[in-house]
Amino acid sequence: MSDTWAIILAIFAAGCLGGLTNAAIAGEFHLPHKDAEAKIFRPGWIGNVLVGGVAALVFWGLYGPMAAAVVIGTQSSQGIPAVLHVSELFGALLTGVGGGRLLTAAVEKKISEREKSALTETKDSLAETVKKLTEELR
Repeated sequence: MSDTWAIILAIFAAGCLGGLTNAAIAGEFHLPHKDAEAKIFRPGWIGNVLVGGVAALVFWGLYGPMAAAVVIGTQSSQGIPAVLHVSELFGALLTGVGGGRLLTAAVEKKISEREKSALTETKDSLAETVKKLTEELR
C-alpha cells in the first residue's frame, strides 16, 4: 500500500472515530432504523461513522498538504511528499465529530418539524371542539 493510500485510510478511520464519538455524545448509539412515530429514518451510529469518515476525507482533501497533488496528468519534477502530521490526524477526528453532528442535527430538525406540525393540528382540532361545545351550551 502506498503512503498516500495509508494516509487516506488513517484520515477516514479518524473521521469514523469522530463520528462514533458524536453518536455517543448525541445519544444516537443505535442501529439505523425507520422511526415510525416520527416518520423519519434515523441513521444511528453507522450513519454517524460513515458521515464522519467522509467529512474528514473531504476536509483533508480540500485543506491538507495533498490538496495540490496532481490526480490526472503529469506531475512536476518536485512532487508533493505524502506525509501525515499529527495535527491533520486530530483535525480529521474533530471533522468526523462535526460531520456526525451535522447529520444528527438534520435528523433532529426533521423530527422537530413533524412534532410542530402535529401540535398545530392538535391545537386547531381542540379549538374547533371547544368552539362546537360552546355553541351547543348556548
